[in-house]
Amino acid sequence: MRADAVPAPVDHDDLSRSLERETAVLLSRVLSEFLDLDLDRDPVLEDFTAGQVLTYLSREADRMADDILVATGTPLPPFDKDRRWDLERGGLRPGAVLIEDFVASSERLGDAIASVDDWSALPASVRGIPGRRLVQMIVHHADLRRPWDALPAEDAAIAVTLLPSVMPEELPDIPLVARAARVPVLVEASDGTRAIEGDPRMLLAWASGRPLHPDSIDASLPALSRRIWF
Repeated sequence: MRADAVPAPVDHDDLSRSLERETAVLLSRVLSEFLDLDLDRDPVLEDFTAGQVLTYLSREADRMADDILVATGTPLPPFDKDRRWDLERGGLRPGAVLIEDFVASSERLGDAIASVDDWSALPASVRGIPGRRLVQMIVHHADLRRPWDALPAEDAAIAVTLLPSVMPEELPDIPLVARAARVPVLVEASDGTRAIEGDPRMLLAWASGRPLHPDSIDASLPALSRRIWF
């Protein structure tokens, strides 16, 4: 993003509420639908199954929680070898175990975030954890087949504001501007400045390489070549 087009800071309380909401929604959906998701069978992201995606979200939550604890000088808990499965093997666990793992790791991260008194005192990489986790939860929930239009508009708008910092290498040097119910399109102002405008849900789908359908992406947009992990 251009230096003269830096977005307004995201309110930390708004971000925390969105992250709590997105975590709860995914947990509720997995609890009620995990048998239908075929957690250990059908690939949902490249060659990875829903169970592996859920394992990834669990391990990322543990990693982020550890990073916060280290940055705040809090002792790390003992390593739990019975829970911290890697991506490949962890996705093969029974659905109930996958869910228990996700609950435990999400609670750890939530507690770590809530324990921070002064985010400004932490390194930039740690300050960015809540925002990165929100984008991560939203995008990988889409991989688990939540329709993009089921994403709350408030959460989508916050995530779009965070995208340039979460994807600094992948996104073009063009600001993103949320415009409700508009297919993302590249627009140019009379002074020659450019922006990508669109519905925040569609902007997230485009930027993450998960468009709703091929014709939902305008041909004027820069090409993003691959679906990436967050």
